[in-house]
Amino acid sequence: MTDLNFVDIKENNKDIKRLYKSAFPANERMPFWLLKRLAKKENADFYSIYDKEKFVGMIYNIYHKDIVFIFYFAINESLRGQGYGTKVLDSIKQKYDNHRIVLNIEEIDSNSNNNEQRLKRKKFYQKSGFKDLNYKVKEAGVIYETLCYSSNNIMVSKEEYMEMMKKYFGKLISKYVYRK
Repeated sequence: MTDLNFVDIKENNKDIKRLYKSAFPANERMPFWLLKRLAKKENADFYSIYDKEKFVGMIYNIYHKDIVFIFYFAINESLRGQGYGTKVLDSIKQKYDNHRIVLNIEEIDSNSNNNEQRLKRKKFYQKSGFKDLNYKVKEAGVIYETLCYSSNNIMVSKEEYMEMMKKYFGKLISKYVYRK
């Protein structure tokens, strides 16, 4: 594996759209056109990730103050388990070394049909230094656990998270994102 290249979404809509639709269930996806439109805001980035010419994955980040929120992150299915996820997270942590990095994962739920996948995902992020913030959010009917990586161990509060969502979505849409 070499250094990864992060390329603005404008360069590769086809591969990234296909990955977006296959990696995230319909009830967890925003319309792709809306993601692209919101990525034009100064507080959002939407990247295709490459290893040389090979399409590796995608990441969509939003920013607020010293917080980077990884909204969507996926590795190409054929490349999963090969270290690319860790390498992408390491690149993000290095690029934003003075920031707190937050992300959401589906709530651990022994009654869900993909609980094993949820447990593996949480373990992956914890192995990468992310800590459970001990609060949950509900977006479009899905309950998420919120995790944070911070090199100085200052975590993101519930209030900061909600402030970030209001800034990104606006007051009207952010009302659909709430703490549990």
